Amino acid sequence: MDLIHKENNITQIKSVLRQYLLENNLRNTPERYTILEEIYGMDHHFNVDDLYLVMMQKKYHVSKATIYNTIEIFLDAGLIRRHQFGEKTLSSSSYEKSYFDKQHDHLVIYKKDSGKEIAEIIEFCDPRIQGIKRSIEEAFGVNIDSHSLYFYGTKKEE
Repeated sequence: MDLIHKENNITQIKSVLRQYLLENNLRNTPERYTILEEIYGMDHHFNVDDLYLVMMQKKYHVSKATIYNTIEIFLDAGLIRRHQFGEKTLSSSSYEKSYFDKQHDHLVIYKKDSGKEIAEIIEFCDPRIQGIKRSIEEAFGVNIDSHSLYFYGTKKEE
């Protein structure tokens, strides 16, 4: 993504956050925008501990509690999404930016003989899943706004 496109995206998500904070009578703090920029600068899933370490390394003065509270706001605002990949970490939820991303699904590959230690997470989009979604909508008379699909496994031995 080119720099101008990335800057336009950041401007747009900041605007979404500003509007959300205003509509929900929440404080409009610089820390929230800094955290948002860090998240939207990432190209991978993260947990709160990862984000906190990145921010400390960059000399941002933000507490882990502020990050946790801000994450909840971003979830409600539709700026990020939460995942439960089953990993064994102190903070068991993973997150990813979601405002510009299309729906996608995940293949979680665990390291062999490691319990639940994740080796890799592969994101994929299969058009057949959208067909299944439409079939479910028709069968049950509903509109599906979003979905999540996870496959878990280990690499086959070669």
